[in-house]
Amino acid sequence: MPKPKPIHTALVLSAGGVRGAYQVGVLDGLVDVLGLRGAEGPPIFSVFAGTSVGALNAAYLTANADHADHGIAGLVEVWQRLELRRTLRFTPLSLWGWPFWHLPGRYAKYDSRTSPYVGRSLFDPRPTERLLRRVIAWDRLHANIDAGVVRALAIAALDACDGRTTLFAELAPGVALRPCHAQRRTILRPIDASRVLASSALPLIYPARNIEGRYYMDGAIRFGTPIGPALRAGADRVVVISLLERSSAPPPMDAPDYPGFVFMLGKIFSALLLDPVSHDVDNLLRINRMFEAIDEALGAAELAAVSERLEEAGDLPYRRVPTLVFRPSEDLAAVTASFIRHDLAGSGIDPIRQALIRGLSRSHIARTTELASILLLDGSLASRFIELGRRDALAAKDRILEFFA
Repeated sequence: MPKPKPIHTALVLSAGGVRGAYQVGVLDGLVDVLGLRGAEGPPIFSVFAGTSVGALNAAYLTANADHADHGIAGLVEVWQRLELRRTLRFTPLSLWGWPFWHLPGRYAKYDSRTSPYVGRSLFDPRPTERLLRRVIAWDRLHANIDAGVVRALAIAALDACDGRTTLFAELAPGVALRPCHAQRRTILRPIDASRVLASSALPLIYPARNIEGRYYMDGAIRFGTPIGPALRAGADRVVVISLLERSSAPPPMDAPDYPGFVFMLGKIFSALLLDPVSHDVDNLLRINRMFEAIDEALGAAELAAVSERLEEAGDLPYRRVPTLVFRPSEDLAAVTASFIRHDLAGSGIDPIRQALIRGLSRSHIARTTELASILLLDGSLASRFIELGRRDALAAKDRILEFFA
């Protein structure tokens, strides 16, 4: 009797800074719903695609794909142990600009040809890089892909030299990415810490990354939700975790005052990192509904002809893609505002940073904390997002079981 063809499930993780902890919470709850915590056997996901913080989470999950639960408990612990004084460490030299080729002494090693960092930034990226190299088992990541446990890991970054989105992809033997018409460059290379950091180098916050003489920054600027690469790698179904809640109506403005700088900066980052995700997910669901209507309206012969025509045009074969989407059930900016008002004092964040956070977030409008809900990379806030994600996953138990049946 022929062996049944395995079903390849993709996990698509988007950008969002500390909101990425919500993704971890959803996955932690999903593992419990499926009864896979600590279990042996094939992993839940065999295709990963991520951008920015989603790339960091995807790399960890790939490295732990030799466990059925992807070692999710360890990733929860990584997020809960984040310390703001390390993740956002300000140094005047970063404002001076990377590389430090024009400075004497110990900074002379950062010349314009060999420095991994390029450009000005508010914060020093090196503590985050050390954390990433420590918590992700890169050798195991490559071994899982080489063994075919994971078919593909794809992460997106923006090439600052020409403005094109670049997809870094590591593929299992025998796996190929189907071509597409999108103006994106695909580079097949082993995924390492430098490429993941390039995908998450948010302009102004962290410097661009120098990789093989080209400079890369946060991929979410032009490609926030890499659903396409997951399908091109052969995924049969897709789980997408969005970091933007679905709001039924915009909250009322309490005052007509002109928004301040922090409010506007939060809106800019939200527009770059979060808004495209909602559009991409809604577009995928809309296409699925259209394909369902085509299924009902056309006979088998007509349906085959449509699929053949699409393949001739170089597109992915026609099919409806089973999709499971998670969105926060609460406004993450409001969760952040509540954290700042009630729990900041006992968070372990040092008093100077606490005063700065309160000063920047002081407003009657919870939405002014959008910036903090992206940049406040501390375990105390991350724990709140993890718990919300876990609750949302447990509340979606029936959807999860139906999807994975």
